[in-house]
Amino acid sequence: MATLKETLIDVRGATFVTVATNTEPKMKKTGNPFHGRVRKIAKYNGQINFHYDRAVLAQLEREGKDASCFFAGESYHKPILRDDGTLTPFAVHKDDPSREYLRFRILRTLETSYVDETGADVPEAALEPWLDRNPNAYANQGTEKKIRFITLGLTSVTAVTFDGEIAPIG
Repeated sequence: MATLKETLIDVRGATFVTVATNTEPKMKKTGNPFHGRVRKIAKYNGQINFHYDRAVLAQLEREGKDASCFFAGESYHKPILRDDGTLTPFAVHKDDPSREYLRFRILRTLETSYVDETGADVPEAALEPWLDRNPNAYANQGTEKKIRFITLGLTSVTAVTFDGEIAPIG
């Protein structure tokens, strides 16, 4: 059976997918009784193989804003390109290429829940004081509607569905 990477590496062009994840949520650490003891289970609709800069510039145009509103920042990852220079859905950490990611544009969050180390549900309201919600995220875009882009560690992806097929994880 092909792995997620083997299945998606040949997908070309911006492609709509649904991604399910199991990640450690971004949380404040100091005094946090939940730190390291909670997982975030989520499902998103979005795109792979998209060009972030182009998406931001297109959004600025839709909003009637000048492209000079966008200030591209530095990233901790670099996309993996094919020999012909086109994007793959993957990236690696700039300083540690063994850390592999799925590059993903979030269009819609479908589900989000939190569980503790026993698998029991943890209400989001209990976590709210500790969740790291960065209101300045994507401020460099200059857009009203933010282009939400994440890199997901391949080990945190539990399922990817595209073209009606579920890509194998492994």
